Amino acid sequence: MSRILGIDLGAYSVKVAVLAPGFRSAAMVDYYERLVPPPAHDGEPLEERAARALGEIVREQRLDQDSPYSALPGDRVFLHVLEFAFKSLRRPELAKAVGAELESVLPIELEDMVYAFEQLPRDVGRREAPELAALEEGVDPSFAGQAVPPFLAAGPLAAPADGMRVLSCAAHSDRVRALLDLLGGERAEPRGVFAAPACYPRLVERIAHAPAEGEAAAAGGPVAVVDIGHERTDVCVVVGGRVVYARTIARGGRQLTESIARIWRLSWSQAEAAKHQDGFVASAAEPAQSDAWSRIHEALVPELTPLVRDLRQTLLACRSRTGATAERVLLVGGGSRLRGLASYLSEQMQIPVRLLGPAEDHAILGPRLQGLGARADVSFLAAGIAFEGASGRGAFDLRQGDLSFKADLSFLRAKAMPLVAAAIVMVAFAAISGYANLYKLRKSEAALGKRLALESAEVFGSPLSATQVLQRVSPQGDDNPMPKMTAYDLLLALSAAMPGKDQVKIDVEEVDIKPAKITVRAVSAKMDDTHDALLGIKMTEDALKKWTSPGKLKCFAEFPPPESQPGKDGGTRSFSLTIKTPCL
Repeated sequence: MSRILGIDLGAYSVKVAVLAPGFRSAAMVDYYERLVPPPAHDGEPLEERAARALGEIVREQRLDQDSPYSALPGDRVFLHVLEFAFKSLRRPELAKAVGAELESVLPIELEDMVYAFEQLPRDVGRREAPELAALEEGVDPSFAGQAVPPFLAAGPLAAPADGMRVLSCAAHSDRVRALLDLLGGERAEPRGVFAAPACYPRLVERIAHAPAEGEAAAAGGPVAVVDIGHERTDVCVVVGGRVVYARTIARGGRQLTESIARIWRLSWSQAEAAKHQDGFVASAAEPAQSDAWSRIHEALVPELTPLVRDLRQTLLACRSRTGATAERVLLVGGGSRLRGLASYLSEQMQIPVRLLGPAEDHAILGPRLQGLGARADVSFLAAGIAFEGASGRGAFDLRQGDLSFKADLSFLRAKAMPLVAAAIVMVAFAAISGYANLYKLRKSEAALGKRLALESAEVFGSPLSATQVLQRVSPQGDDNPMPKMTAYDLLLALSAAMPGKDQVKIDVEEVDIKPAKITVRAVSAKMDDTHDALLGIKMTEDALKKWTSPGKLKCFAEFPPPESQPGKDGGTRSFSLTIKTPCL
């Protein structure tokens, strides 16, 4: 069975998560990451450079026979919450309604658009947010126990929907086709193209089943997954294992690198290395420990302030459009590794913000990858794409209509030799098994032959073979000692041979079938003035003599004279008919 690949074409690095699908669940077995190479020539697009890095991974790790899935970045996808007045509608009709609504709000013609959608749960807007649990380590405890973060409480709350709410994602078909062609050139054409900001719910579910810290991180109500990448930040609000709101913010780690390079006048590579090694942002929970850290904090805060503002606006928009109030934030992505960032965001947004810990790494990566030092925060999107693909019913898949994946049998050509070898091995084992069974039969035949010789010597005075025994038992030369018909067959034949009710009136009282003889006791009644009871007995005897089976087998051959006597009624006669039969 081919494995599932989750491909994340990031702006900083390319990540590939490899899943091994199972009967009930899938497990992550490998993870590969490679930095996006610099341009090979002036003007080489970022997507082509990322695809080049992906091709190197595919060729080196021999992943071309697996089943890849990818995602379209959030800044190339339109995400909208749509409201309809009707409460229920079949999905084909709902798809037409969603398409018509998207065409009216997006700058894309319907024939040039691919879109996917999911209906939001009806109780999202009716759920009352419980008090926030005690916050994890590193989070400002001043707002622990509050029902709703203050900035969210000050914003509008969507009323319960009278009809239906739908979360939709749409993109221009040319963008999806370009991604398919780009990855197909590297022998990694994806079977599904998901909307990147909506690829996180299955990972949130896995974290919810993680022990200890993982349960505290993901249990409860709505969780906002914030994935800070190099050029963009994805926000996905998950409720009950389903996406209810998603958005992409056009800010990420690149702005922080640019700030460091500008203030300290470093090259891009030097600024990037400094951010990774010495990057720090202070908060009340994690204050700066030195003047150097304070200067780094002051350099990064101006770039983080717009990100905080956009995150707050995103959660406000989610609450006002769907009614879902995020109770905690799960911080992932390469940007989440900036020291102190979780505490800073928690303090600024007044909502619990938590990083992934060892329990979550174990739930997503498994013990082997975790033991090799892999971390789930950077691979979060790639793993989410892979788990969506492994589900077989991934949500928000933009490979729709003419772009739908069409399976073929080309993979059989690549596996022709292994298949032929497997077939030869199977035929060989079948031949060996058949010879073994034949050997056992011959051995049993020899043992039975010896036993027959001993027993025939006791009965006939000399050892005989099976053919000789049959000739002794059946002098007529009939090799088969079994009867030609069973007693039940003879009963059916007797019933079929009896004359019809329009010819005679015969009331059969008893039929006694013994080897080579059938005895019938019955009562014959007169039909009319010309057909008396004795004539009925004669007609019955004649009908039995003439009857033959479909196989031309004559079982009623000899008829001794029947015995008859007058019945209790003057018009009837009781008789007994004995028939000799060679069929039993």
